[in-house]
Amino acid sequence: MLLALANLRDPSLRSSDHHEQTALLDRLEALEAYDIINSPAEPEFDGIVQIATALCKTPVALISLVEEQRQWFKARVGFEPCETPISQSVCRHALSSPELLVIPDLTLDARTRDNTLVTGEPFIRFYAGAPLITPDNIPIGSLCVIDSKPRPEGLDRDQREGLKALAGQVIALFEARKLSQRKDDLFRRQKNLTANMRATANDTMAAQEAGGIGTFELEIATGLVKPSSAFCRIFHVPAASSYPAKKFEDMIVPSDQGRQSNDATRSDGSSALDVEYRINTTAGIRWLSRTANFVRDETGKPIRMMGAVKDITVSKRAAARVQALLDLGDRLTHLTDTESMAMAAADLMAKALDATRAGFGIVNLADETVIMQPEWTAPGIVSVAGLHHFRDYGSFINDLKIGTPVVIPDVTQDPRTRDHADALLGIDIRVLVNVPIMDHGRFSLVVFVHHNHPYAWSGEELAFLKSFGDRIQAAIARVHAEAEQQVLQRELGHRLKNTLAMVQAIAAQTLRPVKERQHVLAFERRLHALSSAHEILLERNWSSAPVANVVDRTLDRLSVRDQVDASGEAVTLGPKGTLSLSLVLHELATNAVKYGSLSNTEGRVDIRWHVEGKGEQSVFHFLWEETGGPPVDEPEVKGFGSKLIRMGLAGTGGVNIRYEPSGLSAQMWASLLQLQQADL
Repeated sequence: MLLALANLRDPSLRSSDHHEQTALLDRLEALEAYDIINSPAEPEFDGIVQIATALCKTPVALISLVEEQRQWFKARVGFEPCETPISQSVCRHALSSPELLVIPDLTLDARTRDNTLVTGEPFIRFYAGAPLITPDNIPIGSLCVIDSKPRPEGLDRDQREGLKALAGQVIALFEARKLSQRKDDLFRRQKNLTANMRATANDTMAAQEAGGIGTFELEIATGLVKPSSAFCRIFHVPAASSYPAKKFEDMIVPSDQGRQSNDATRSDGSSALDVEYRINTTAGIRWLSRTANFVRDETGKPIRMMGAVKDITVSKRAAARVQALLDLGDRLTHLTDTESMAMAAADLMAKALDATRAGFGIVNLADETVIMQPEWTAPGIVSVAGLHHFRDYGSFINDLKIGTPVVIPDVTQDPRTRDHADALLGIDIRVLVNVPIMDHGRFSLVVFVHHNHPYAWSGEELAFLKSFGDRIQAAIARVHAEAEQQVLQRELGHRLKNTLAMVQAIAAQTLRPVKERQHVLAFERRLHALSSAHEILLERNWSSAPVANVVDRTLDRLSVRDQVDASGEAVTLGPKGTLSLSLVLHELATNAVKYGSLSNTEGRVDIRWHVEGKGEQSVFHFLWEETGGPPVDEPEVKGFGSKLIRMGLAGTGGVNIRYEPSGLSAQMWASLLQLQQADL
């Protein structure tokens, strides 16, 4: 790569397009600074592409870095090569804009339709790539997802936002990796210090200061820390030549104290101290990465600890936001009431935003009051559980009523709260976030996040809050829709049962003069079988029914279940298959009660079912086998019941009826796909 950079710097080798050459030079220099090309696989990057495939539901995801002649993949899933020529790169097109590049069908786009990966193996068709942009605003590659099928709908909003957030996490990891390499270099130098150790260390620290890293020395004998000016800025304390070490230790968030060194570790200097922890500063809670090593005297006794710290709050919060969005989807999927959803949302928001308090409240809109539920609080923060009047704290309820999230970075400054700031500060609220939850368009719940210190909101965090609120609303809308659907299903079931009962009553009245009562009774029993099948389907929202349930319900109606052995795989049928199997079972059981093994107390019926094949080739097999009954002969006259049985399952597949000395045996098979169809 160094040779390529040298070549690009030669004006005689540049093309007429100066802009493109400059962009390429910047990109190669940025990649060189990261020292990432051709590096071995690392779990952090492999995890990101795994998340990307799950989020976007694609078989392929890549972290692609674009060089001059090739694109190289730092991490990949579902794609075998570790690099491709630049001519096969779709990712290079993602570098021209900071926005997400989505190509629904690569064969229809002029930029990609002739790409050999599109026209030949592996025949990729869909692409979405979020550019990887360095803090210096240099695009170096993309985090992309790929599918072998076109996707006209592209990605939904959550997938787009999630992919962009993951791309930001890739850059954060690159930056952390570069920092780690710098720190390794620092410590290698420290271990080799000789008589001029201090001068060499000071030179190294000055170089690190230029990279935004705060350095320090801890004199073990005195317990004094000699911090650099950048170290003081990171801890938000005035610059000074020294501080007691306890000052900085007391700033550590209590729950993170265990991540720090203890007295034993410090006194014997047994290990290098590389840790990440949070501190309480005047600017709020901050995440730090600290690495350190010991300098020893000629006897090997540690006399000084030297190290560096870096504020990693931005990358930590970015990772927490991505994880919170992923966890939110998982949690909301399994919850069915709005209060549980609100509590889950508050918990995740607190973790993602380093809050001091988070929870939810039940709103009485008529009185403009809220009953705060028991919430999560940081150590030392009082609970606000109980009844509160919104207007006692300002006018922001006006926004909440129309469904607008409220984000107030400082209650003493915002016009909605500054006249009531004392009331808010009195309950440890300096920063206030309220996300309204609407029930049929009416403000009913509020999810809140509080900080007791100033908090600088980034554009990414505000976008996160909006996305979070949208997801909560969508999940609650889903729960409401499902509840309404269940009400409609119950009403439909009730009306259907009434209709079948009316049909039965009309039939009984109409067929009363018929002397051959067995036909009338057979008709009524078939109506009962049909009604039973409908009940099973209605229990599952008319979508499917397990075969085992159909068998049990049908045989229970005939009071013969205790003489039947039934076993088989966990298979579900659609409405068409369920109604057909119910009617066939009814006819087989009725005939067995009249003429076969169920006509006495010793007879048995063995029912078994299984599926052969996979996918569209799956075939459902069903066996009815009677034993212990009287001898059976093939009937000379075949009525409607016999015809129904010989039609098989849903009128498809095949049927094999045998009249064995031991009893009737009926084998049936049909396409599982047809039996699972939703249409009748």
